[in-house]
Amino acid sequence: MAAQLEGAAVDLLALREHTRSAITKMLSSVKQDKILILDKTITGPLGMLAEMAMLKRLGAGQIYHLGIPVSGENKNIIFLTRPTIQNMHKVADQVHKDCRSKPPIERKYVVFVTPRVTKVCTKVLKDRAVLGDVTLKSVHMGFIPVDSDVLSLETDHYFRDVFLNFDLSGLWDVAHSIMKLELFFGVIPVLKAKGEHSCSIVRMIKRMQKEANPDLYLPGVPEIDECVLIDRTTDMVTPMLTQMTYEGIIDELIGVKNSCVEVDASVTSTSKASKNRRGKSFIKLNSEDHLYQEIRDFHYRNLGSWLHQKAGEVRKRYNEVKSSKAVKSASESTIVQMKDVVKKLKTTSAEHNYLQTHSNLAHHLHEKVKKLTFDQKIDKEMAMVFGSENVEDYIESLMGKGEMRKVGRLLCLLTQCRSVYPKRLAFLFNEFIQSFGYQYMFTLQNLQSIGGIADINKRCQWPTIRKRFNLWTENVNLKQPKDISYVYAGYAPLSARIVEYSRDKGGWGSTHKDALELLPGPAYQTTQHTAVKRWYVCMSKCVYVVCIVCSVVCGVWFGVCMHVYAVVMTDGTCMVRRSKSPRMGGSSSSEGKRLPVILVVFVGGVTYAEISAIRKLGQLYKRRYIIATTNFTNGDKIVGAMLEPNMKKAKAGTASRR
Repeated sequence: MAAQLEGAAVDLLALREHTRSAITKMLSSVKQDKILILDKTITGPLGMLAEMAMLKRLGAGQIYHLGIPVSGENKNIIFLTRPTIQNMHKVADQVHKDCRSKPPIERKYVVFVTPRVTKVCTKVLKDRAVLGDVTLKSVHMGFIPVDSDVLSLETDHYFRDVFLNFDLSGLWDVAHSIMKLELFFGVIPVLKAKGEHSCSIVRMIKRMQKEANPDLYLPGVPEIDECVLIDRTTDMVTPMLTQMTYEGIIDELIGVKNSCVEVDASVTSTSKASKNRRGKSFIKLNSEDHLYQEIRDFHYRNLGSWLHQKAGEVRKRYNEVKSSKAVKSASESTIVQMKDVVKKLKTTSAEHNYLQTHSNLAHHLHEKVKKLTFDQKIDKEMAMVFGSENVEDYIESLMGKGEMRKVGRLLCLLTQCRSVYPKRLAFLFNEFIQSFGYQYMFTLQNLQSIGGIADINKRCQWPTIRKRFNLWTENVNLKQPKDISYVYAGYAPLSARIVEYSRDKGGWGSTHKDALELLPGPAYQTTQHTAVKRWYVCMSKCVYVVCIVCSVVCGVWFGVCMHVYAVVMTDGTCMVRRSKSPRMGGSSSSEGKRLPVILVVFVGGVTYAEISAIRKLGQLYKRRYIIATTNFTNGDKIVGAMLEPNMKKAKAGTASRR
């Protein structure tokens, strides 16, 4: 079930179709039937673009994961993989396996690497003596439309690769993806960046813009007015907090992967007889489910009353259908009347199924949330953020009892928001290592390297940051919120406040310059201009003069028609693009005025609560925000990304109690 993209601020449907055509071209490059071998990390993103039926139709009769032995005598194999050393070795292993089989299997190997072929890929295949047997090609998928206002590269390893391993090739991927958006929707006039890597991406875009062919870009008014890029390490407090929106708490307690959540089959069962069903079931979470689109940004405490009210409305519609004249006197009803009844019944039934699914899912979440430890954890997190009480004893009590990732994110939150004595912090680190295992010593070191665990030798700036960015709101109305702080029941996400303050006409260097300097990384702002040919400008001006003359000489209506034609010419966009309705991807308000469209790019990941906060900003300030990210994250995922994959598990010792 693909996301509904018709209501997007820009035409994301065309972007998705373009990426689909690239996949079609990739599979069609081999005419005969072929075996498709996928990198596991690409399977999910590919499923968001192309259905299994489409792959089968293009000749991919067999589909395997990379590293699994391939059976069959098909003569063509297509690999789709990321440019990692491990993946290239797996490709080479498959080629060698076919050569060593008796009799040897002669195949044609085509390796598509996304986002691009690197020198490392070529060198590994050359060292394994298979470079001459394979054909290496690049295929760039770019930003994948996850929802009508969300784009993602879906690269879960991005944060570790870029921020810990300093593999800066990932910055090129983001820059190239933004350039692809500019090809579709025009050159973005204003670029703002906060963070070292975001600033590097902006400079890459500027350089690519100079090197690109001007004829590829549509001249005139762009559809995206501004782009704001933010490094994840600029705000390490927000992802360490527990998200409290419906979408966010699903990700915290169950986990969302490729806009899909995996739950027990009993959760999605609609009948009592099937409640004891075993196995797993998948729930798709995107705007195709209009009920989910309405409730995904709700605070989870406000969810129960809304579902109860919605159930009453559905029950009322069922009763209206049953009590209608067409149903009571079916023999006297016309075909048109019966068709209308069936249509209403079908719509109500679909809404009832969605409601049943989310009611079951909400009940499943409530069973986990109602535990005393959950509310206690939320209270301690807020206490750390706002410095109201001592929480170090609480963290110490979790050593050996709670999950390693949960305790790790609390340690990060503690050092980010408090000035901790070095001896006290060393004691907590020692307890952490002895409780969970010595292999996690490297995890703590990695968290310090990326800035997740703050440097205690430097003065803690959090109290000042909290005041300057107005991160706390008293008495938040969770049912009808008027500020973005409702997503954490009082705490406003710092990253969302940065986006809010970017509205200033003076840019980064105006009102909030001093506040931005308190955060890690530099701030940068620049402008871009569309390269328009001189003859095009002259022609546009001439047409504009002609339309004024015609309006005076030939009458008002002819002048209006010529003026519309002149607008089309000067804007450099087709009439369909400029006059489309909001339903088909326009960015107009209810009054018919064009709303500003802002692209917000998170380099290193974004949480679902931050997305909800930015959506709220759009409602408050009459703007259309499009959130683009490298991946979706939370505190558990960040701590998990810092684990050393090749480290042998050490036995955890008993925790020492002092």
